[in-house]
Amino acid sequence: MAKTAEDNFRIEVWDRDEQALSETISRSPDSTVSQAAWQAAIRRRPGMLLIHYNSRHVMEKILTPGEVKIPPQAIIDGSVHAGMDVALGDLREWHVLRAWCRSCSHHATVKPAGLIERYGKGALFSSIERALFCTSCDRGGPVRLEIHKLPRN
Repeated sequence: MAKTAEDNFRIEVWDRDEQALSETISRSPDSTVSQAAWQAAIRRRPGMLLIHYNSRHVMEKILTPGEVKIPPQAIIDGSVHAGMDVALGDLREWHVLRAWCRSCSHHATVKPAGLIERYGKGALFSSIERALFCTSCDRGGPVRLEIHKLPRN
C-alpha cells in the first residue's frame, strides 16, 4: 500500500526493548492534531515507550513516567488489549472524525456527537472501531477512526 499524506505524523507504542511495535495510536496529516495526540498519549499510557514520527523521522521518543496500568476499558470480552487509546470525551469542538474502511479504503466523516450519544464520553476508539463496519463495500470491512482538525475560515 502506498504512503499518503495521511501517514505523515504518527505515534507508536513499542516494547521497552524497542524490538516490537505494540500499536499505532494515531495517524494524522496535521502536525497540531498529532502534537495534541502526543500529549494525550503521554498522559494515558504510563510506563510505555512512545515514539512520535514525522514520516520516517523520529520527532520525539519517551518512556512515559509511571507504572503500566491496564484500565478496565481495555478489557473487552475477557481479553486485555494493548494499551489505552483516545476517549470520545477527549475530543474538542474543532476535531472531526473520519472513518476509513480497511478493506476498500472508503472514508466518511463521522459526527463525534452521534458517537458520544450512542457510546458515551468514556468510550475508547478501539472499542468503537470494533463496533463499526463499512456500508460501502460488499465485505463490510473493519473501520479505522482518525482525528482531523476543522479548517479555519
